[in-house]
Amino acid sequence: MKNLYCDICKKEIESPIVGRNYFHIREYDVCEPCKDTMDARLRPLVRSHFPYSTEWYENQIMSMIAKGTHTNRF
Repeated sequence: MKNLYCDICKKEIESPIVGRNYFHIREYDVCEPCKDTMDARLRPLVRSHFPYSTEWYENQIMSMIAKGTHTNRF
């Protein structure tokens, strides 16, 4: 059995199911609470940014995750 840990909060993910209680974003595994926090913090940035581009969005997500993995929170 594989133990899976969130790369941000470092907590173990109980009975991991992809897309349900953890999300694999590029090389990171993110638990559902951390993903919800990330989405909530990213939502105002996306609404205020014009024009929208997928490269910009991916850059924002990856920088948030990288920052979260170093500080163990968002």
